[in-house]
Amino acid sequence: MLGSFIRRFLLEEVVADRNLSLNTQKSYRDTIRLLLAFMRKQHGLDPTRVSVECLTVDILRAFLTHLEGDRGNAISTRNQRLTALHFIFRFISRQVPELVGQATAVQAILPRRTTSQPMAYLEKFEMDALLAVPNPKQRQGLRDFALLLFLYNTGARASEAGAVTLGDLSLTPPFSVRFLGKGRKIRTCPLWPHTVKVLGELLGGRLQGPPASVRAGSSR
Repeated sequence: MLGSFIRRFLLEEVVADRNLSLNTQKSYRDTIRLLLAFMRKQHGLDPTRVSVECLTVDILRAFLTHLEGDRGNAISTRNQRLTALHFIFRFISRQVPELVGQATAVQAILPRRTTSQPMAYLEKFEMDALLAVPNPKQRQGLRDFALLLFLYNTGARASEAGAVTLGDLSLTPPFSVRFLGKGRKIRTCPLWPHTVKVLGELLGGRLQGPPASVRAGSSR
């Protein structure tokens, strides 16, 4: 039965062995949940009765079509679910060699091509106008200004910026911040002196302030 593999896959493969990000864990778990719901609705199979052998290529293709047609998912979401299925069947094939053939057939299901949208961005004068909106003389305005400047400086994702701790900040030259990014990859990004100064003003005594030579000036 499929259920005998699901727990091991989610707890051992995804978490213990590979230590994948929380978003990836959630994506794989949701894919399984949606697949089991599809099998119940379309084929009358209770989740406890679904076997790996039930999940033929034709059924999995129908499931992917259901995601787009009935649930209105974008092609990118459909491809994300397909990636999860590929990963799950690779795991199953390692546990039961007799299912390698079925896993290989599932791997042959290709992602659909998507249309890439041009990357949107703000011109410098637009970014300057955005930075001018918060009032840094007020506590909330200083917080908003510091966050906008930090994002502008680093190009970090909102989730990455939200996960930064005081220990990730290096406020002595060379100024930098450490991010734990997508795929749990760590990267270091330099900070402008002005960004360091504003962070120091925001956090006050919780940080060792930047050297006296740091002055508010250009954001670059």
